[in-house]
Amino acid sequence: MKNIIKITLKAAAVLLVNSVLGSCHEADLEFAHNDNLIHQLSMMKSAQQDTPIYFTITEYDGDGNEITGDITPENVAGGYGMACVHVPFNLYDEVDLHKVYLSAQVTYDAIITPGLTGLHDITGEGIVVSVRAGNGKTRKYRIYGQFD
Repeated sequence: MKNIIKITLKAAAVLLVNSVLGSCHEADLEFAHNDNLIHQLSMMKSAQQDTPIYFTITEYDGDGNEITGDITPENVAGGYGMACVHVPFNLYDEVDLHKVYLSAQVTYDAIITPGLTGLHDITGEGIVVSVRAGNGKTRKYRIYGQFD
């Protein structure tokens, strides 16, 4: 009986060590994306709103030049993005840019910091977020809104 308990404890210890050491390694870079772009950004004036309002995203390269056409992480590397929503002035009483919900479309392994959960104030200078790709490269975006 003592032998069975000893064998069981040794097996449990080996399994525990394997699970701790084997599951905490970095992802293989061949599977990590280099895409740190926000592909689409929208806002909702309330959690119950049916129709999102979409932002216009302008991308800049490392030299501050606006990039148009085919936008890839490679041709905008070192740059930043500006995301602006132009809300029609006739919605001034309905939309409060001090309290909006944001939603972004990014690749599955990209992380936005600070997160977009909850309400955000995008008036004036708005907010600045960083998008970190799976390969660790980051890109900053300024998100703001204005009435036209």
